[in-house]
Amino acid sequence: MSSFFTLPASQRKRKREDRSTAPASKKRGVTSNGDSGKKGAEKTRDRDQSISGSDLEDDDDIIESGELGESDEESGSESDEGETAAERRLKLAERYLENIREEVDEAGFDAAEIDRDLIAERLKEDVDEFKGRAYRQIASQLSFSTASHSFFRADTQSTTSITVHAPYVYTVSKDKTLIKWELATPDLTTNSGMNSADGTSKRLPRPQRKKPKRLNFVRGIQKVTESGEEHGHTGSILSVAVSPSGKFVATGGADRKLIIWDAETMKPMKTFTQHRDSISGLAFTRHISSMSSGEQLFSGSFDRTIKTWSLSSAGHAYVETLFGHQDNVASVAAMTIDQCVSVGARDRTARLWKVADETQLVFRGGSSKNAAYHENNLDCVAPLPPNHFVTGSDSGAISLWSVHKKKPLYTIPQAHGLDPLPPIDHLSSEQDQETARLNSKHLRRMPRWITALATVPGTDIVLSGSWDGWIRAWQVSEDKKTIHPLGPVGASAPGAMITPSLQLKQTLAFDAPAKDNDSDHMDTDANSKDEGDNEEQPEPLIKGVVNDIAVFERRCETTKPGQQQFAPSSPSKSAPEPQPTGLCIVAAIGKEHRLGRWNCFANNFYTGSSSNGRNGAMVFEVSFSTSKQD
Repeated sequence: MSSFFTLPASQRKRKREDRSTAPASKKRGVTSNGDSGKKGAEKTRDRDQSISGSDLEDDDDIIESGELGESDEESGSESDEGETAAERRLKLAERYLENIREEVDEAGFDAAEIDRDLIAERLKEDVDEFKGRAYRQIASQLSFSTASHSFFRADTQSTTSITVHAPYVYTVSKDKTLIKWELATPDLTTNSGMNSADGTSKRLPRPQRKKPKRLNFVRGIQKVTESGEEHGHTGSILSVAVSPSGKFVATGGADRKLIIWDAETMKPMKTFTQHRDSISGLAFTRHISSMSSGEQLFSGSFDRTIKTWSLSSAGHAYVETLFGHQDNVASVAAMTIDQCVSVGARDRTARLWKVADETQLVFRGGSSKNAAYHENNLDCVAPLPPNHFVTGSDSGAISLWSVHKKKPLYTIPQAHGLDPLPPIDHLSSEQDQETARLNSKHLRRMPRWITALATVPGTDIVLSGSWDGWIRAWQVSEDKKTIHPLGPVGASAPGAMITPSLQLKQTLAFDAPAKDNDSDHMDTDANSKDEGDNEEQPEPLIKGVVNDIAVFERRCETTKPGQQQFAPSSPSKSAPEPQPTGLCIVAAIGKEHRLGRWNCFANNFYTGSSSNGRNGAMVFEVSFSTSKQD
């Protein structure tokens, strides 16, 4: 648009009178003809013509410049003697807007371009959430230590894997059983049944169900009545995953079968036998793939391959096989659309697969030469999309990785501590106690493996499990370069007997800097002393090996129709108070590791009939702390 400052210099020249005929007088304030009645008239005129829009508020005489199409004589004639400065400024603003309208009518405008500034931020949030770029720091606001817990089980063998699609949970076990559960509504009311401020007692609410309810289960071979085909597992089920839409459930087992189930009816729909060995991991992408019309599934196997599948209501199909690992694929996790990350057990590599680009990035693990415990296997992986992920190893280390670096950004050694040494009579067959002690003096405590890892995409929360009886929470720093401990989940809940001295030891151990060349946390003598101190031995909540962890955020806005526990029972009734937001953590627990038959829990804390742990699952409800700011 045209303005005084954008016009060419030739058009911005001020009008001056022709003084060639009359020489200027040397006297100040006297014109060329000798008249001095108007003092400084010519000077005032030149000054008024050079006034910009920002100086109009300070001057009483406003003279509109030539770019508005008005001459000085017309401007002066329109000004009334009784017109105030505010009215003159208003008139100038109206003329300015009129000029803008004329230019818009001539050049035109794009409505989408004008609205772009208003919706740009919302579009950016949608894209970030779709691609996994959203990052919310909520770990410090959650009260992990006071999380409520509930154990639930069925008459099955060790639970090997678990997955969740709120409000339903699916568990699988070594005895070829798939069970569907329904989660209960968390009750976080703390003032129920207590006296109110006016002295009247409130009515006690009806007791709510805390444990999940078993809805349906299938075991072994199932025959489809429509087609007469037989589907089902003939070996241990090792992994399970549910699609983001909640329509399909996929299971993979030691019998090399990948079976797709209808999530609502729990009937088998399709059986794939393309894998040549046990299927150890399954993962769905969070969104529908752009390369296909169905939901994308990744499967990892002991045959060292990863296969991609497309699942839809129209049909299920095999898509592609990914080669590269030099050992069994122990775990697989989906990063974004057409991308997944996997770990290869004894080849000690994590690989990021880009299916659309047909490329892979290799990240080599392994501790340094001076490390106290060396990694032999990478067993677990969990995504932090779009550019980070975490891995767990048999050395007890949790590592944070970036797709832009080949080595881990940060490593926490012995994240779940060390196993205690067995008694001397278990370590040696010598009758002489002194000889047995000498034979076992070089033995040292071994770290507990990281048997399960889980993350909440878009947040800074990492959860890990082992056989120490706890699920531990970790916080990823804002710059995504370090990991900080948040403590065990449910440590302050009823039944978790932790003494103050032991809690102080755990805090000091977690706060110690994590370096590859760290020595053992305690020597053998100190371990023996701690082992004999029964007062400082805690009673963990989880009595078994944590084989898998699933987690989701509880949000009142994610209520789905038809789910009575999250929605009001009748439209006519007033809606209940919004459900408190938080996390729901479910863990698969077993007496044995999901990929083996060894018992890791026997000699840790208990003796007698309960020393072998329990088979089942546990649910934790983590709420926001009271100090959380809205």
